[in-house]
Amino acid sequence: MNRLSHRGVLIILALSLILVLLAPAAYAQDAGNDTAPRTVLDFMGRPVTIDAPPQRVVGMSASIIEMLFAIGVTPVGVTDGIDYPPAAAGLPTFGSGYQPNLEALAALEPDLIIANGQLNVPIMDKLEAIAPTLAVITLTTADIPANIRTLGQATWHETTAEYLATAYEGFYTAMAEAAAGQTQGETGPSILIIVGTLGVPNYGKSDTYFGDIASILGAQNIADGREDQGPFPGYTQLSMEYILDEDPDYIFTITRGDPTPMPESMADDPIWSALTAFENGRVLELDNRLYVESPGPRVVEAMLTLYEILYGRE
Repeated sequence: MNRLSHRGVLIILALSLILVLLAPAAYAQDAGNDTAPRTVLDFMGRPVTIDAPPQRVVGMSASIIEMLFAIGVTPVGVTDGIDYPPAAAGLPTFGSGYQPNLEALAALEPDLIIANGQLNVPIMDKLEAIAPTLAVITLTTADIPANIRTLGQATWHETTAEYLATAYEGFYTAMAEAAAGQTQGETGPSILIIVGTLGVPNYGKSDTYFGDIASILGAQNIADGREDQGPFPGYTQLSMEYILDEDPDYIFTITRGDPTPMPESMADDPIWSALTAFENGRVLELDNRLYVESPGPRVVEAMLTLYEILYGRE
């Protein structure tokens, strides 16, 4: 079969129905009488004591904000440019995750700050001067359920969080099984992931968030095995000669820093346009937020979309 197997479809639909039908019950169970202080460990192993269920939470990145909404916590403020979920678009802002406006953040009077471990570690002391600060980091798909559990514990939404985390883990397993059914024990399609521009490319390996999604789906990443190079963990540099030799089945681009998407630039380049992936129409620009900037609950959309690209074509 070229498309998702019948069993795979049933599994995914069942998980979706469980999320819809049981979430209200989970939210109700969270509304208990336990208001005693609790201590939560963040991704650095730091114990953060929270005196009572927080009422004014802020998240320092799109990924964190989406996870907060997923467990039923509406933050009192968000970083600039947040438009998902739609309810986040109208909330007060306090600058970017990279350069937050600390005065605007403090003016929101938060009683809990969820910091981004990639962006905010250098300013943890300043954040902690405003409110108790818990840091999380999302680098792979496994970090999503782990962080959801952490946020649930920190906000007294642990029942909902545990339910959601378990559902995501089941979804990953279902998708991996569906992909294995497509490859039938053979090697999956080879891929190349490029983030940035053709002039300044970063080639993502399987230990990036995007690369991890592709790996779960059985894709073979031609950048794997190379040492990290560049400003971001999990990314490396490849020579054009190597890319030509490997000639990947698919090339996925996420253009950042150039108004022209990389596939359009490749069309004007005699070397890139000679690759088999380009000739077969398998050079695709994907959504930056979905695959790079906002690792979180929308992993379901990201994984289903990539599955359809890899296995849903005739």
